[in-house]
Amino acid sequence: MSHLRIIEPSDATGPLAEVYGRMSGRPMPAIYKPLHGGVAGIVRAHSLDPGLMPRVFAFSGGVNQSGPLAWWQRELIAAATSRLNQCFY
Repeated sequence: MSHLRIIEPSDATGPLAEVYGRMSGRPMPAIYKPLHGGVAGIVRAHSLDPGLMPRVFAFSGGVNQSGPLAWWQRELIAAATSRLNQCFY
């Protein structure tokens, strides 16, 4: 069970529904694609702020995209940072 209140894509309306539509068309690493074929949990976790969601993922998608770190290294840094900040997303 989620600790975050999440608005599912099927329940989204207005700006959130539009953002979900744009996010579902974004390319992402296969590891983020859920087996159920829906929107990834990390995207759904941002559902309470549809204005912030595209900015967060635009930033994270651009950070070090062609830099020296591999995807898994960037993910490990993000997970460690979240843990240090006591963020259990």
